[in-house]
Amino acid sequence: MKKEFLTSQTTVFIFDSGLGGITIYNYIKNIFLNINFIYLLDNKYFPYGNKSKNFILQRLIKILQKISLHHDITLVIIACNTASITSLPELKKYFSFPIIGVTPVIDLAITKTKNKIIGFLATNTTLQNYKIQNKIHLLKGKYIIKIISSPKLVFLAEQKLLGDKIILNEIKKIFFSWYKLKIFPDTIILGCTHFPLIKNELKIIFPKNIKFLDAKKYIIYKFKQLIKYNKNLSNTKKNIVYFTKIDKNINKIKNIFLKINFHMFKKFRT
Repeated sequence: MKKEFLTSQTTVFIFDSGLGGITIYNYIKNIFLNINFIYLLDNKYFPYGNKSKNFILQRLIKILQKISLHHDITLVIIACNTASITSLPELKKYFSFPIIGVTPVIDLAITKTKNKIIGFLATNTTLQNYKIQNKIHLLKGKYIIKIISSPKLVFLAEQKLLGDKIILNEIKKIFFSWYKLKIFPDTIILGCTHFPLIKNELKIIFPKNIKFLDAKKYIIYKFKQLIKYNKNLSNTKKNIVYFTKIDKNINKIKNIFLKINFHMFKKFRT
């Protein structure tokens, strides 16, 4: 039996180490109206891709404990593949509210590929996870999965959103090994929420008609399962952004969130 949660005003907490979670926010807010969103970017520790499993888990516990003291949270979305892969099952043991995460859509990719060659972009921590490794191992012989882990690609996506010009050749260099393949992957898993931000650039440098897959449909599906959505709720929204570090990009970050209907900005202290 599915659980349904309804408050006088649904409040969804979205978490990421950086700005990649905005891609998840954009999927949801275009479908579900009249929801309060709280977004926390843990920019003090961006990116999570090179952090240990224990660090990420303890960090998430600490953040969720504190955020739930100050807000009535209806649903938490861990909008980070690395954090979801490493921490989600354990994290659910600590809290009563529902928590969902984004994970690489490997099963979807094998239903979409025609040439059975799949590209898989993700952080090193995600790719080294034992469940991901086991999944890849089980598919050997039937599919060829070409993996690329590049912290630089995450930074480039973040910088693009901050307004910096992206040089296509810089992205192309990351995929040098793929250009030497006899047959290019026809299906690519975007295993990091930052990567949809540069999908247009990838379309330019890759062959035509490639399928790019991410977890957006899964998030919408789980959202509908867990939330008894009331479209008639008041449309008075109080979207809040928390950040963990004030740096040179903080004004750019605020401007990005202002454009997508966030109007309260707070320093989050842990």
